[in-house]
Order: sequence, then C-alpha cells, then structure tokens
Amino acid sequence: MKIIKLLLNLFVILFFLGSAAAPGAGATLTVDDSGDANYTTIQEAIDNAEDGDTILVYPGIYAENVEVYKELSIVSESGESENTFIISNSPEADVLYVVADNVTIEGFSVLGVLSETGSISDADWPDVLAGVFIDGAEGCRVSNSTIIGNDVGIFLREANGAVLYSNVLTLNYWDGIDLIDSSGCVLSDNVVARNERGIYVEGSVDNVLLNNIISTITYEALTLLECSNSTLENNIITGSELGVYFERSVSNIMSNSTVEWNYEGIFLSNSTENLFYGNEFANEINAVDYGTNSWNTTVGNSWSDYAGEDSDGDGIGDTPYVINESTESIDYLPITGLPVSDLLPGNNLT
Repeated sequence: MKIIKLLLNLFVILFFLGSAAAPGAGATLTVDDSGDANYTTIQEAIDNAEDGDTILVYPGIYAENVEVYKELSIVSESGESENTFIISNSPEADVLYVVADNVTIEGFSVLGVLSETGSISDADWPDVLAGVFIDGAEGCRVSNSTIIGNDVGIFLREANGAVLYSNVLTLNYWDGIDLIDSSGCVLSDNVVARNERGIYVEGSVDNVLLNNIISTITYEALTLLECSNSTLENNIITGSELGVYFERSVSNIMSNSTVEWNYEGIFLSNSTENLFYGNEFANEINAVDYGTNSWNTTVGNSWSDYAGEDSDGDGIGDTPYVINESTESIDYLPITGLPVSDLLPGNNLT
C-alpha cells in the first residue's frame, strides 16, 4: 500500500508540474463591427486581452489604427483576406504597429493612407507608414494577408525570427517588404507586385527567402544591402528595372530561381563570396558582377545569351559563361539544352 500511495503522490506531483510548465491555450475574444461579438473594434479587444489570447475578427470593415503590445494571435474568422478589412483612419500612423513578441496576424486586407515620402533613407524610416510595422519584436508571423496602399507594405526592424507567409503586397508607394537589422526570418510564398521596390533587406543575416514572386517593380525587385549568410531559393523575379541587387553583401546563396524579363537581371557591387547556381537568367542584360563570387557548384546557371555549344548533350555548355573576367566571375558549368531542374544535385539523368 505504501508503494501504491507513493506512486499516486508522484503522479499527482508530475501532473501539476506538467500543467505549470505547459502554456495555457488562452481565451478567445471576438470582434464584429456589427456589434454581435465581445467587441466592435480590434483595439478594444487587444486592450482587454491577456498574453496568449486569440482575437477572432469576423468579416467587416474596421477603420482603425491598431497597436499590438501583447503576445496575441489576431486572426480573421474566415482565415482569408477578402472580406475582413483593416483600414487606416490616420495619415500619421501605421495600420498595425506591433511591439510584442510572438504576435500572429492572419487573414486580413490591410489598407493604408499614403504619406508619399517619395524616397526612403535612414532619416525617413521613422516617418514611413507601413501596413504592418513589426518594431523590435521577435517571433512574429504575418500570413494570408493582402496589404495595399501604404508607404511600405510590411516593415520589419530588429524583428528576429519573423515569418511572412503567403501574403500579397501590391500598390504600396515605395516598398513591398522591408527587412532591416533582423536575423532568422523566413519570407515564403509571398507575391510582391507593382511597388516602387519589391523586397528590400538591409543589415540582416541568416534569413531565408523562398518561393516568392516579385513582379513589375519600378526599380529593384530584390535588394540585399550589407547582408550575409542568407538563402534565396525558388524565387521568381520578373518584369522589373533591376531584378536582383547586392551591395556590400557576402556569403549568401541564391539558387533555383528564375530572373527574367527585367532590364538587368542581377547586379553585384562590392559583394564577395556569394554563390549562384541553378538559376535561369533571361534579361536584356543578364549579370553585372564587380566582386568576386562563385557562379556554379556541380552545375551553373542557364543564360539566355549563352553562345557556346553542348557537343556531348549532357546539358552543360562546353565553354564557360564569362560575367567579368577581370574579377574571375565566371560560370564554368553553364546549363544549356535541358531544364535547370534536371541538372540540380539529387536528380539522376538517364
């Protein structure tokens, strides 16, 4: 009996320890602009929520500027953006301003009021208005949202570990996405179109850009300024003045991406030790490289203006593709004649 009692006591102790260690699911607070919920505004729900709660927003139009200062999930009831709108009612504030860690925003159309700053510099940034501004908060997530009519669609500053997934950022006055002084972020499956610039990354390391479409950009579609150790994979960059621009960036990898129908495909300035392979370039000017970078692993890249031959039909050109001979920026294994995907590591050709 003593052994049974001891085991029962031990079970009770372990149960309560486990309960204490496991975070609670939190409460769900509902918002409906018609009045048929706990609150009629998102901000009111946030003000009355606790860390870990979920704000569930029903379809409607919410004319407000929202500050998120608690660890919350703010999600539309439908999970999609088509019928749940957050519209700025101030020309001097971000639509959603996030300063708390681990915030989730999902399934909204976010419409801003353009301040028309004209250009962005270090001095301008505090005054630039964003659809979603994540400021110094870690582990935040924005997904399944459409963000229109802001200076910048999503602005992340010192926002380590952020995830931007499956968003549409279009018709913003300047940038679709700005990622500044942040690390460990994942930008995946976003569509960035018809902004002045597409995705702009500065002073950031260890980030992943995957499966994004960046299209019809006035200036640079994808910029890395003073960035390192980031992975750019399976992105489509098309129809812009300049597809990819690296400035003072080192040790990044770009692979399996399509860069086409731009005036310039890729331009590298003061950038070294970057690796490019498995990409398809078809632009007016495919590549300019003033640094020392690598353009192939076991395979190189596909170039629309490659003039060499593939006499043995193995899908690799017989002669290198020279980008800048003086800096030895040369693709020694240019892909020709076969789909790029067939030649990437892991694919076996018969």
